[in-house]
Amino acid sequence: MLLRRLRLAARAEDGAVTIPTVIWLPIFFLILFFGLEMMFISFRQVLLDHAVDVTTRELRLGTATLDTHDELKAAVCTAMHFVPDCEANMAVEVFPVDTDTWSLTNTNGILCTDSTSTEVLNPEINRGGSNQMVVMRACLKMPPLTTIDPLSRAMMTDASGRFALTSVTVFVNEPRATN
Repeated sequence: MLLRRLRLAARAEDGAVTIPTVIWLPIFFLILFFGLEMMFISFRQVLLDHAVDVTTRELRLGTATLDTHDELKAAVCTAMHFVPDCEANMAVEVFPVDTDTWSLTNTNGILCTDSTSTEVLNPEINRGGSNQMVVMRACLKMPPLTTIDPLSRAMMTDASGRFALTSVTVFVNEPRATN
């Protein structure tokens, strides 16, 4: 009788799904977090690119007087939605291109903010003249959504754990009337 019960217990399939579930459920959640992280990064990148395009149009046409770094950041952040603390984590540069040598007048890398540094940003803001080719570079520092998925661990982050989203555009200023 006891032997028969042991045989029946050994053949029972109760709990057979538990082991595969324990193995596959964490992998499923990692894939889910990876997809959510990619979605948020892509969404914010599209928002940044659109905001830079809108601000570039204002600069190109000369319809706005965006002569300081704070005014440029405010213009980009106004065109950008769903991004908390945009102006505190944004850096924008505008400078002309030397069309004789086709080289940038600002050969430094893209300037980004760093919340752990006490160093004051000194971005170049030179809107250029009439019919002049100009580069606009924007850098937005964002924290990852989570820190458990492989994507957020693979991203290059600064000391505060933020990664950089960048947008670069080149445009030619429209002719402006001289007074």
